Amino acid sequence: MKNSVAFPHLLKAKLLTDLSPDDKADFLNRCTARMYQTPEIFLHQGEHSPGLFIVAHGRMDVLLTSPGGEQTLLAHLGPCETVGEIECISGGTCIASCRSQPMTTMLFLPTDVLFEYLRMPIFIRNVAAVFRSRMQQDNAVKALDLHGTLDQRLFLRLRTLCDGRDRVRANQAHLAEILGCSRQSVNKALGRLRTEGIIDVSKGEVRILQPNAVVEGLSNLQDK
Repeated sequence: MKNSVAFPHLLKAKLLTDLSPDDKADFLNRCTARMYQTPEIFLHQGEHSPGLFIVAHGRMDVLLTSPGGEQTLLAHLGPCETVGEIECISGGTCIASCRSQPMTTMLFLPTDVLFEYLRMPIFIRNVAAVFRSRMQQDNAVKALDLHGTLDQRLFLRLRTLCDGRDRVRANQAHLAEILGCSRQSVNKALGRLRTEGIIDVSKGEVRILQPNAVVEGLSNLQDK
């Protein structure tokens, strides 16, 4: 079965915006489907990317490893999101590693085929739009880390760490470490969100009951 038929939702990926239906289908069908039954690093920090990867089903983690060996989870990415294309275009190495979550399907497009699509101005615009969105997210993280309130920073982290099923597998101690504050402060912030019916907190997990509230909260913060 062709990828465009097996994964029709990918036709709406931001990377393919405004391309003709035939070009969208051709792009997906020239990709190779890769299934990951267990977690596996498919892009390694410090190494060159062999091409573009787009999540067809499941989730992947973006991980940054410090010189001392500590790992930082930068993001969870889901269907229609891509990695590896900027490294292919720039010729640089990966600035972080990408790891599949269990039962994830990725579509892989080799670098030489990617450059064929880069002859299309619309596709170049789309790549730039995806990159701009990432920079906007990164800027929001930096700004909130420096100037945001704890509730604002928690909003951002919950969205970043969400596993795609509206769950964040992190306890209060882990969230406190990520946010650089005390566990007591995180407990109070989580309590306020729980009182408002936005989240539910259980052992080792935060469940988002109103996903749009988190997304809208982040959008409001980025607009300020």
